[in-house]
Amino acid sequence: MFWSKNTKFSILFVVCLFVLDTVFFGFLLWKIPNESPWNSNHFYNFIYEWKAIESRPKNKKRVFIVGSSIAYYSLDKTLVENELSKLTKEDWDVEYFSYAGKSPLYLYLFLDELWKLKPDLVVYPINFIDFRMHRANVLFPGQLLSNVPNEVLIKDAISEGEAPQAKIIFPWQTLSHFWKILDWEERSDFFLAGLFRFYATKNIYSENIENIYNHRFGRNTRYHAYAGVQIPERVNSLGWTGKTFSFPLTKKLRQDGFWLEIVSDLLREKSLSIEFSSNNWKETKVFLKPGWNKIYLDERHGDLIRAELSQTWLATESVGFLKDYHFDPMGVRLTQTFGLDKPIQNAQYNREERTEDLRYLNMNDSEYEKYFYFRLLEDFHLRPGIRYLVELAESKKKLASQEFIPILHFPYLKEISNEFDKRNIPLLLINNPENPISLKWYKDSKWYEGYLKYLKDLENPSVKFIDLKENLHMQDFSDYHHFTYPGMVKMNQVYCEEIKKFSALRN
Repeated sequence: MFWSKNTKFSILFVVCLFVLDTVFFGFLLWKIPNESPWNSNHFYNFIYEWKAIESRPKNKKRVFIVGSSIAYYSLDKTLVENELSKLTKEDWDVEYFSYAGKSPLYLYLFLDELWKLKPDLVVYPINFIDFRMHRANVLFPGQLLSNVPNEVLIKDAISEGEAPQAKIIFPWQTLSHFWKILDWEERSDFFLAGLFRFYATKNIYSENIENIYNHRFGRNTRYHAYAGVQIPERVNSLGWTGKTFSFPLTKKLRQDGFWLEIVSDLLREKSLSIEFSSNNWKETKVFLKPGWNKIYLDERHGDLIRAELSQTWLATESVGFLKDYHFDPMGVRLTQTFGLDKPIQNAQYNREERTEDLRYLNMNDSEYEKYFYFRLLEDFHLRPGIRYLVELAESKKKLASQEFIPILHFPYLKEISNEFDKRNIPLLLINNPENPISLKWYKDSKWYEGYLKYLKDLENPSVKFIDLKENLHMQDFSDYHHFTYPGMVKMNQVYCEEIKKFSALRN
C-alpha cells in the first residue's frame, strides 16, 4: 500500500511533534534551573519539585508535607528537618507535595505519583478553605447545603476556572475519573492535555524562562515576588523597603551599580534624599523624578551599606494601582535579585520573612481585629480582588446555621484515608490552626461539630487525626488561615512533637 505525499508529511509532522514534545516539555524543561520565587508560578513549581524528588535517591526517611498553600505556609522544610533530627536522633528528608489550591480531590487523583516517591510518613494540614465550601454559596446563593446538587459542585471543581491544575498536572486521571460528567468538548481538552505536554503546560512554562532571561540580561524591575538578598530590616514580598535598609555591597553592585524605584508618593516634598553610610563614610543622593534610578556609590565606603530615606509613603494614601489597605511605611523598591551576584535557584519552596509577617507583632487583640476587617474585607465594591475572602466569610457564617453534610471534597478525603490504610503508610491529618476571628464565626455550630467528627472518624490503623484549631493567637495570621512567618516558626515545634509521637506509635 502506497501513501500519498501529504499523508507521509502528516505522519512525519505528528512523529516530530511527539518527539519534540517529549524531549523539551517532558524532559529538558524540568532540567533548566528554576529561578521562580517562593509562592509563585504554583503549578510549574510543583511539577519541578515533584520531578526533582523523583530523580533523587532515597537515603533517609522521607516525610512529605501535602496539601494546599496551607501546607507550605505552615511547615518549613529546614525547620522541620532540624527539629525532627533533635527530637528523634535520626536524619529525615522533608519534602513538599503541595501547591496553592490543592484540595482533597486533587490530591486523591494524583496519589499514585506520591506512592512512587516512597513516603515513610505524610503530614496533611487542612483547613476550611481546602474543602471549597464557599463555591456552594456562590453557585447556589441562599440555598441550604442539603439542596445543592453535588454533581454540579464536582464539575465546578474540575473546571478551568477553579482547577487549571486538572489539565496541567493530571489530565488523564481527571478524564478517566469524570468521563461521565464531562461533555465532549471538555473530554477533548483533557485528551489533548494528556497527549501533548506543551498543550497542558502552555500557560505556566514561559514564566521561569522569562525569569532566567531577565536575571541575566534585564534590569529585574518587573516582577511579582522579591527574590534578592535578605535585608536585615526586611522588605515586603514585592521588594519595598521601609525608611531604612542595609545591604552588603557585592563586587557586582560596586561595578554595575544598582536600581531603586522611586514613586511619586515619595516626592510629596518635591524631592527625596537617601543617605548611604558605612563606617566613617556618608553620601547623600537627591531624587526629583519618579521611576527607576541607577545608583553608583563612592569607592571609599565599606562593605555593609546602610540607607536612610528622608521620608516614606503610605499605600492607603496613594492613588491608582499603588493603593493598598495596610499601614506599613513604604520606602523604595529594590530589583527582584537585588544584592545577588547570581540569582537563587531551586528555592521555590524556601520561605523568607517579609515585613508583612511582622506588622502585627506589637498589636493587641482590639488593634489587630480592627486592622483585620479593614485589610481583608473593607470596601469590597472598590476591591474586586477580595471577592474570594468575602465569599469565604459569608460561607462560614451561613454554614453556622446548618447541619454538616460531607459533599464535594469530603468523600475524597475519606478515599485518601482508605488508600493510606491499604498501603500501611502513616498519615497525620491535622485540622490546622485558624485565625480566632474567623473561627468564632462558626466554631460553636452544629456544622463545625459535624466537620470535626467527620475528620475524627477518618482515623484507622494508618491515619491519625489531631485538632489544632486554637493553637495560635490572631496576631500569628495574615488572613483567615495563612500563618505569618513568626506564627509558622511557633507551630513547627508543635508539628514535630506530633510527628514524633505518631512515628513512635507506628514503630
